[in-house]
Order: sequence, then C-alpha cells, then structure tokens
Amino acid sequence: MLNDLDTRPIVLDNGSYNIKAGYAGESAPRILVPTLIAQSFAAWGSTDWYVGEHAKALRRQLPVSRPVSHGMVTNMEEMSMIWHYLYSRELRVHSADHPLLIIEYPQLPHDHREKIAELMFDKFNIPGLYTSDQSVLSLYASGLTTGLTVDIGNDTTSIVPVQETFAIRDAIRQRYLGGLDVTNYLQRLLVSSNPTAAQFITTDVTQYFKEKFCHVVPCITEELSNEADRKPVKFKAPDGQIVSIGKERFCAPELLFRPSQGGLEGSGLSQYIISAIQNCPSAIRPHLLSNIVLSGGCTLFPGLPQRVEQEVNHEAPKGSFVKVCALEQRKYNAWIGGSILASLSTFNKVCVTKQEYQEHGSVILKQKCP
Repeated sequence: MLNDLDTRPIVLDNGSYNIKAGYAGESAPRILVPTLIAQSFAAWGSTDWYVGEHAKALRRQLPVSRPVSHGMVTNMEEMSMIWHYLYSRELRVHSADHPLLIIEYPQLPHDHREKIAELMFDKFNIPGLYTSDQSVLSLYASGLTTGLTVDIGNDTTSIVPVQETFAIRDAIRQRYLGGLDVTNYLQRLLVSSNPTAAQFITTDVTQYFKEKFCHVVPCITEELSNEADRKPVKFKAPDGQIVSIGKERFCAPELLFRPSQGGLEGSGLSQYIISAIQNCPSAIRPHLLSNIVLSGGCTLFPGLPQRVEQEVNHEAPKGSFVKVCALEQRKYNAWIGGSILASLSTFNKVCVTKQEYQEHGSVILKQKCP
C-alpha cells in the first residue's frame, strides 16, 4: 500500500553503479538499487522491465544495460522505468506528493538537467525540483562550505574546489577512472596469477575480493619487496580450484595513483588534486589543502586517506598544512549532504515549482539551480 502521509522531499543520487534514494533529514539513504535494467519482449508485443537486483539475476538470459554513465543519463526511457520502480516498489509513495532533490555530477550540460526536469514534471508530476552539485553536498556532510572534494565513483573521479558553497568551475578536474577500473584490473591480475580458476573469477567475485581485501599502501615498491614474507589469502572455488590473493590486494587500487601500471594514460590522483588547487586563487589554496574531503565508494580502501595526505603534502608548498577528511559514511557523502539541504526550512523556497516550470520553462532552472 502506498504511503500518502509523508510529504517530505525525496533525495535522489543517480550513480552509475547504484541509485541512492531516501527522505530529507535521514542520516543515510534507505534505498540502494543497482543501476541496471533489462527488458523482455513477449510474442504479443508487450514489454516486461526488470530493475536492479531483478535485472542482475537475469544477466544470462537477457541483455542488461546501465542507463547512467559518468554521471549522465544516457537512456531516458530506461531511466524513467527505474525511477518508476523506485517510487512505486521501493519508496512506495506517489511522486506527486514529494518535492525532489537530484544530486548532479559536476559540469553536466544544462540540456541534461532540462531533459530530466521535463520528465519529472510532466510524467512523474512532482511538485518541486532542485538540483545540486555533489561536490557542494559532500562538503555539507562534512560540516564545511569551503574545501576540496575528491569523489571517486564507479567510473569517474571528480576533484572540485568549492568556495563558500560555490564550485570553482575553471579549476575542476575530472577523469574517467573509478571503482570499475580497479575491479577490472584486479580481475586481470587474479586471472593471470590463478589461470586454472579463471572461470570462477567473475566480476561479482572480483568485486567481493576488492571490497574485502584490497588496501592502499604508503609505498608500493617497499610493499612489493616485503610481499614474499607474507602469506596470501586463499579461497576454494566451487570446482575445487584454489584462488590465491597476494600482492593483487594492493596492486589493484594502486591504479588510482599510478594509472600507467594498468596500461592507462594520465596522471595519478594526487597530481590531479594539486593541479586543481593550483588553478584556484592563491588566497584560498591553504583552505583547500586543509579541507580535502573524500567521498564515493572507491575512497573506502584502507590506507587511501593516508596516502592522499602523504602525497599531497609532498607536492604542496613547504610549510602547508594538509588535512584529509574521510568520514566513515563517505560512500554516501553527497546523499547525506543532500538530505541536510532538503531538510532545511528554506528548501521549498529554492525549489522550482511545477507552476514556475510550466510558466517559464528551462529558464527558471538556470535561475534557481545555477
């Protein structure tokens, strides 16, 4: 039965790996749904849609797609079906009863936002909409309005300097590298070192190994020289083969700091951080160095905050104070910041209402959601 009593704003983070949703004022998203969708066509022309875990379970029978890539919705029809599923099956509410805060990746084109707004107002009949940059919201979650957010998601790393709640656009650094790349690299390493168990080392198994065993080391050269003295972790595959996990535990996440190790081009994470800070006004740089906020699931590797702080401190001007903020719930930083923003008494005033959208169209979006 739908719950019509609660009219609090809904906070929505459309990640490329998971969609996070819940109500304003909550400490964490109540809904996590894999950003996956599949469809089957019946002989008489009808279509059945499968979303999230349901789609995941049918990967061998049906083609499955991810309609979000690098923070951008690439298939509005599929995304619309996922949102319908979220409202009706997960949140179990009427979309027309709840204002909506959508969390955006940095530097998305305005027409992307306009397409989503049109869909939300016309099809889902929402009463109000506000969009906000994930970097600003991550700072909110950390109790800050000025700082540097380092968000590492499934397929994108975004480094965004923020001054008094406004992103410094010209200094933003982004690259298409994230948790999925680490997973794929780990899978390659494990298959290479365990060729007889290659069939067992699927993407899902690798994801489990990554989350359970991988960590970031202060110095990989030193760690490799000591690896011979350590016992690898061993797992027994369903077919009886043994999977051994040794240096792969720290070599895989090293990709974030040394992409060339996995055959990728570009600088490492710390170099991108320094580049972003150097492109900001000199007066604000000390504030950015002392307030580096990590967010996103790929920042959860043990040792990663310390490595970032160590490398940035090495590259920063002598005498700089470098501090990395790594909250326990940083996987949901942007969503938590959105929950805080949407719970403020002023939120309804900043929202674009349906009436405003009908009267002014996309112009009002640019005015109220800069």
